[in-house]
Amino acid sequence: MNSIHATSGKNKLLKMNVGSLRKLTEEEVDIGFCECCRKQDLKSWENITPDISESIRAVAEFEGAEESIKMNGYSEYHVDGTNYWSKDAPVAIHFYPYHESYINVCMICKAVFLTYTEYAGHGLQNRIRYVDKNLVTDNY
Repeated sequence: MNSIHATSGKNKLLKMNVGSLRKLTEEEVDIGFCECCRKQDLKSWENITPDISESIRAVAEFEGAEESIKMNGYSEYHVDGTNYWSKDAPVAIHFYPYHESYINVCMICKAVFLTYTEYAGHGLQNRIRYVDKNLVTDNY
């Protein structure tokens, strides 16, 4: 099942906040390179490929996402000159595109990923980013 569309039927997603997201990242098995999810290649937003889509499963979405969307709209949160594509950009769960993302886990190494569908003028694109626990922020 494609993780982007895992909210249907029997796959009820949990609601997570920044604390539970950080806790989930602690479950990752440190195997370095993972052939299954290729987390090492997904440290910034990338397009999801079919093989990666089959390697992860959606487990949650962000608690209070609707409020974050109302408050921050499509504003991004960046520090120290980062941008959307930066590998060291904050994982700012109350800002775009994080507040619209699903939380996914690799079925092998338990790495955590965020996925969402980009609807901008270039057409639909399903995107993914590995969650580095050191970059997660709860700033508003």
